[in-house]
Amino acid sequence: MKYLTSIGTHNASNITPADHIEMKILDSNPILEAFGNAQTKKNDNSSRFGKFIQIQYSDNFQIAGAFLETYLLEKTRVISHAAGERTFHIFYQMLCGVGPEEQLEWKLPTSNHQAYKYVGDYWLTPETDCETWQATREAMTDVGLSTHDQNDIFKVLSAVLHLGNVSFHHSSDVDAVVVNMNSLDSASGIDYAASLLGVEAGQLPTVLTVRTITASHRRRHSVFHKPCDAGECTTRRDCLAKMLYNRIFQWLVEFINVNICASDVFNRKFIGLLDVYGFESFENNSLEQLCINYANEKLQQHFVENYIKMQEEEYLAEGFHWQPLDYEDNHNSVQLLEGTPGIFSLLNEECSLMRESEAPAVADRILAQLSSSLLSRPDAGAAMSHRSSRPSGSSHMPAFTVLHYAGSVIYEVENLVEKNKDKIPEELVGLLQGSQNTFIRSLFTCVQDENCNHDSKKRQNQTVLSKFKSSLMSLMSVLNRSKPHYIRCVKPNCASRARFFDSRYVMSQLEACGILQTVQIAKAGFPDRLTYVEFSNRYGCLLKRNTPGHTKSRQSIGSGSSRSSANRIMPCTVSHEASAPQHGQCALEEQGFAQEVTMMVVQKVFGQCSGGLSNVIQCGKRKIFLKDGLVEKLEVLMGEVWHCCAVCIQRNWRRHMHEKQIRRHREEVMRQHAACMLIQAVFRGWHVRKRQTRRKVASVAIQHAWHHYVARNKARQQLEASLLEKSLKRERDRLSGEHVKLIQQTYSSVLDLANNLERKTAMGDSIQFSPSHRTNQADTVAVVTSQMPLLSAQVCLTLYDALDEIRQGAGIYRNIPHLFHKEGILSKRRMPQVNIRFHTKANSILKNAHLLPRKEIDCNISDCL
Repeated sequence: MKYLTSIGTHNASNITPADHIEMKILDSNPILEAFGNAQTKKNDNSSRFGKFIQIQYSDNFQIAGAFLETYLLEKTRVISHAAGERTFHIFYQMLCGVGPEEQLEWKLPTSNHQAYKYVGDYWLTPETDCETWQATREAMTDVGLSTHDQNDIFKVLSAVLHLGNVSFHHSSDVDAVVVNMNSLDSASGIDYAASLLGVEAGQLPTVLTVRTITASHRRRHSVFHKPCDAGECTTRRDCLAKMLYNRIFQWLVEFINVNICASDVFNRKFIGLLDVYGFESFENNSLEQLCINYANEKLQQHFVENYIKMQEEEYLAEGFHWQPLDYEDNHNSVQLLEGTPGIFSLLNEECSLMRESEAPAVADRILAQLSSSLLSRPDAGAAMSHRSSRPSGSSHMPAFTVLHYAGSVIYEVENLVEKNKDKIPEELVGLLQGSQNTFIRSLFTCVQDENCNHDSKKRQNQTVLSKFKSSLMSLMSVLNRSKPHYIRCVKPNCASRARFFDSRYVMSQLEACGILQTVQIAKAGFPDRLTYVEFSNRYGCLLKRNTPGHTKSRQSIGSGSSRSSANRIMPCTVSHEASAPQHGQCALEEQGFAQEVTMMVVQKVFGQCSGGLSNVIQCGKRKIFLKDGLVEKLEVLMGEVWHCCAVCIQRNWRRHMHEKQIRRHREEVMRQHAACMLIQAVFRGWHVRKRQTRRKVASVAIQHAWHHYVARNKARQQLEASLLEKSLKRERDRLSGEHVKLIQQTYSSVLDLANNLERKTAMGDSIQFSPSHRTNQADTVAVVTSQMPLLSAQVCLTLYDALDEIRQGAGIYRNIPHLFHKEGILSKRRMPQVNIRFHTKANSILKNAHLLPRKEIDCNISDCL
């Protein structure tokens, strides 16, 4: 419908009085889905009514309006629904999206769905219901419903919810069944419902619990009031709820038609969209499923007849004779339902009898009077699944099984006759007609006017099946006058999951849609048909390369010899003058060439049979018709040809790619070689330049460091010499003459001793001290020691430096560098070249050998020696 409204939008320069009519047509869909759709076990948004919308077009093919027709709203869903299912969407949307002010105005004390028995405990997605509630309210406003009208509608819906909470019990005070006022839900429900419906609080309980009986005899007119039992009270309550909801739904459809329907001037052409419920088979099937499946049987019959008719028209247009198809349709199923006698007629007859119907008797009567292979009693397994709802004393289940085109369905007879009667007590209609609410009074005034237009006898005979059958007959007459196109909606799975395909679930839908039956009918004829151009373009490659179709010109293909050989393949009664399209001589030649290629392909693939190929292949003016299985054979051969072609293409492509890869490799190697040479040349030049630069920088750095080092050493030597000179000068000035003499004596003695040692060493003699000499030396040292005062560490260091200068200056100790050891050891032998650890002890000669002069702070001159 979106597509049709989008392509039929009015131009800006040509706006009709029905401005924005396309938006109104689209906005009617959310309203009808909210009030007419519900969730079932197989579909979350199942249409519980049939809808036929006619989109009306003007003479210039612009949308001028639309007209809606509805069929058989499932009113029983208002009061009950199966486990795991929901009632109509509008109740959940209203409870989910109602605001505080609307909640007070509509007298909804709570928005909890569990507080209302008609709604039930099953809640799908509250977030989705809130979103659809806003969309429904916006659509109602766009269609033209005022805020006041919307409030009146939702007040009626709120009254329906409160009616579901009303319960009944037997009162001992009045000895009758009354409304249970002891229950808070029941008492508040009856009060809220009476207030919302605009009736007095005492009238509604009386109408629900007391039945009025009118008896007339000649001039005598009597009225009796009879109390109802609890079951009858519940039935009257449910009847009131269903009647209110049905009238609201019909009023909405009428209001939408008034606002979107075009005038008679524009009502010339239309495109109709039929959206009906699909084939249904539940655990408990009643009158609603019987009517729905009857509608699907009629539509399937129309679809098959239309399909066969289209096949015949196409065969006749192509110009060849064919035998009528031998197929089985659903004519017997339709006759079983609507025939005389039939299930519908028996149920209507049962409704006309002034007696209470019993379900087992009705079931037995249907099975006895209608002898058909499509009608049977449920088997034991099916009876066991339904036996829980039957009394324990019953011998068999009151039901019957009908074999439809999509499968067998078991229909329960319980309450089937009562639903077919659809009897509305006159007390309920009279109560609502006297309502103080203008909106409710207008709803049921229309019902009174319609009833006044027919006599009472016809009104009594108008059962649900009769009304539905008459409306369906009018729909079928419209379909027969039009050219129908069918759209089959198939769900991949019942869990609404993405990327999941349930084959069994899809197969059941195909069976319910009648696709499998249509396929069987199509296989009986020529299911595969292609034009000559399409056939030659697709299967022309099956011819060999040396055939005329590939090596010769088109004149040779269309020569008499090839044409006669083609005519020998199969009888063809078509002339080129009749089959050529009226698009010029070029198109005529193309058509003839494609037909010749087609004939040659058929001769090559199928050859000639003893009986000919006319039974499996037929040639028309523009098409070739093939029986089932021939296209599969052609496709297998095409697969082989494509395989060979693919292998050839792959072989040449791989060779091409290999050669291309080799060329690329050679070019890459050459390019890499040139790049390497260039890189090496550039690197060598860069490396030489870098090395020269580094050498130059290094030489400059070395020169600078050496000059700095020499200058620093020279300055340090000069500084040390000046400091030494100053220190010596200070020491000379400080020392007294007595100290100078002592130093001179000590220096002379040390010098003599050193000379003697050097001389002895040069001669190779060992140094031996006589006792006297040793005594003198000891005495001398002792004298010196006794006469020397204790020197400071600074004086000792100065004396060492002086002795070192003397030794270096005189050069007498250069040959015996080991004479003065740094540890104070005097030895005549040359020091070994390896590492030796000396363990020194004090003796008569070296009394202080165990001491380290550098570690001793206070020492005398003998210790230093």
